[in-house]
Amino acid sequence: MFAEKIVTKDEAMAAIRQCGCTLEYVPDELKTADLCLAAVRHEGWALEYVPRELKTADLCLAAINQDGLALEFVPEELKTADLCIGVVRQNGWTLEFVPEKQKTAELCLLAVKVCGIALEHVPEKLKTAELCVEAVKQDSWALEYVPDRLKLKVSAQVERVDTGQTVKT
Repeated sequence: MFAEKIVTKDEAMAAIRQCGCTLEYVPDELKTADLCLAAVRHEGWALEYVPRELKTADLCLAAINQDGLALEFVPEELKTADLCIGVVRQNGWTLEFVPEKQKTAELCLLAVKVCGIALEHVPEKLKTAELCVEAVKQDSWALEYVPDRLKLKVSAQVERVDTGQTVKT
């Protein structure tokens, strides 16, 4: 429907200024760096509709600054450690879109402190009792993603925290 109406660069920019998500309906031949930047500044997840050749580090940064979940659409080679830390600090759930090689113990701990259920996206080898306790303290639903081997220990430690007792990890 939109594709038939958007036939000029001016029409595309006017549509983007009203709603960045209309980038989906802009023909690729009308998509420019400026148009795409305007779209992702309005709606970060519009990055999904930016042609690969226009996805620069600056454009991707603008998108995730608007909405951290836009990290899903950032090309892997642009997902630096610093970028991932910044996004996870903003929204722990974005750990889902962090490349496995970037998932360190520190980054995963940061993620679960912000969003406990981000524990779902922590590699099994990094799921320690301490990390799982932090996740469950932040969101009790995170217990679902605690490995069976740690569930009793984590539950007991979180209960002690809730009652003000000293916790040992």
